[in-house]
Amino acid sequence: MADSVKSDGLYTVLRSRILNGELRPGQSLRLRTIAQELGASATPMREALNRLHAENFVTAEANKGFRVATMTLEELEDLETARSVIETQLLTRSIDEGNRDWEANLVSAHYRLTTCVTPNSFSQSEAIDAWDLAHAEFHLALIAGTSSKWLMNFAQQTTAQLQRYRRHIILRIDHLNRTAEGRGDEEAVLSREALGIDAHTALLEAALARDKAKAEALMIDHVRLAKEAFLKLARASGITTVDTET
Repeated sequence: MADSVKSDGLYTVLRSRILNGELRPGQSLRLRTIAQELGASATPMREALNRLHAENFVTAEANKGFRVATMTLEELEDLETARSVIETQLLTRSIDEGNRDWEANLVSAHYRLTTCVTPNSFSQSEAIDAWDLAHAEFHLALIAGTSSKWLMNFAQQTTAQLQRYRRHIILRIDHLNRTAEGRGDEEAVLSREALGIDAHTALLEAALARDKAKAEALMIDHVRLAKEAFLKLARASGITTVDTET
């Protein structure tokens, strides 16, 4: 039981470090080294890494140990496509099945999102964290009116992977945006169309109006814009494949 509790804590710490970019794509995770760093023994550390492996945050190779999962723009595109299919299905189901509690939680989540500044590569880490949380909570509230546990599980996994990609891309282009000219257009697309509050407000209003056709079209367009914005931003900054660390 004690090892299991320790493993849960180690899993949470490592997952957070991967999501916020502290542990970079492709970085080696040597079991003994990282266990010593976190003051843990090998057994709970291995359990935590195996759990992260099952969730595709790390990879494992025979005789080579664990590494933070690498990133590719092809996978980013695939994740956004999966997100579109899953969240659209959950949204239309929620409109059919959601009750007044669902509506109230959705309105509250939208309000919290309005209080956050839309992030860009100039944002402080704390501001990005606050927006990430509020954004994830809004999208979860939007699709939480249905009882499909498996689809909700897939949606949460996809959200976590996309969070890792977006944070990595924003941090990767930070120094380029600060020194190069001509990045403003890409930043404007990212902030206004993909991440801005207007698109989320439109989704809220369609959901509360129980307008499935409009909500479905808005969700598909919303995810498409997010995908295009991040791919464009990455490529405009010279990223054709996501950098990895050896």
